[in-house]
Order: sequence, then C-alpha cells, then structure tokens
Amino acid sequence: MCDMCNGMTAEESWQKTFQNISEYGWECQFVEGGAEDTAYGYTIGLTHQQHPELLLTGLPQAETHATLSLLVHRVLHHRHTLVPGLEIPLRPRRMALARVEHPENVLLIASALYKGRLRALQAIWADDAGHFPWQQDIPDVLTQPLYGTPPVFRPKSA
Repeated sequence: MCDMCNGMTAEESWQKTFQNISEYGWECQFVEGGAEDTAYGYTIGLTHQQHPELLLTGLPQAETHATLSLLVHRVLHHRHTLVPGLEIPLRPRRMALARVEHPENVLLIASALYKGRLRALQAIWADDAGHFPWQQDIPDVLTQPLYGTPPVFRPKSA
C-alpha cells in the first residue's frame, strides 16, 4: 500500500522518497494491481546517476524488490550501465532489458520528480521454462505487460 494510503501527507511521502534516495541511492515504488491491471514496481533515484530508472511487472512484491535491488546494485556499486537488449542471468530468473517508450505514463512518481529527464528500462523476466514473453507460443501480456518493444525476436527454442 502506498504511503499516502497509509495516512502520510504528500509532503511526508516526498520527504521519505528524498531521504531514501539520499541514504540508499534509490527507492522502490510499488503499484498495486487490480482486476484489469498488473502490479509492478519501479526505481526512483537512478536518474540522479544519469541512468534510466528500472521497471519490473508481474512478480510478487518481495521478488520485485529483490530483483530491482540486484539490478540497482550493479548500477550503483559496480558502475554498470544497463542498456536495452541486454540479457542478464539473475537467479532465479533471466532478465532482458527493453526501453520503456512512455515512462511518464507508468512511473508516475518518478515522472513528477524528474519531469522531462525521465528515461526507463523494463526488466522482462523469463518464465519457469526459460522463455521470454516473445518466445512463448501465446505471449502472456496479462501477467507481464510490455511497455516498449521487446529487445530480441528470437523464436522459442524447440
């Protein structure tokens, strides 16, 4: 649940975000899903490092946070630059990165903070069989909606 849903004022919520970015270099923002929308999480703070923010959809909140943490660690502590088309072997899932075409429509709090400077990458995960959505016989865009063009178009392996 969001901070304001838990009783914080907008000012208190912004102060918490600024404090987290100052202390940790980033914050994870969660957006709850509904009957027609998939839950997702995204980073706020990587823009301060001239790096795109990261978006992850369709996984449980704990796995979303853990996965984003691993990716952010590469950026903040190992100075990796994550780019569209990159495949990353993370445990327990492989990830592929795609450019988010309109991040201002999805990363709402980051958009309000960074205005026209916002860029984002979607971390797209492989399913339990190791296939990305574009490699599946019937792409599961309900579980993992794509907010940009998939980075690769390799067919599913037989």
